[in-house]
Amino acid sequence: MYDMGLAIRQRREKLNLTQEQLALKAGVSRSWLAKVETGKMSFDLRKVLMVLDVMGLRLEVEDV
Repeated sequence: MYDMGLAIRQRREKLNLTQEQLALKAGVSRSWLAKVETGKMSFDLRKVLMVLDVMGLRLEVEDV
């Protein structure tokens, strides 16, 4: 979870978005986004996918 949260935070910062701006665009709360970025909660995958979509990121599943 932390790696995904870190990826979200780094991309958000690269796009010069505040947590509030990204949360508004993705339809999630700023407090939820902050918790995801720091890996402090298990998260709703649907909401994570909405955030990734707004930032032009995609989640991949691969066979290991």
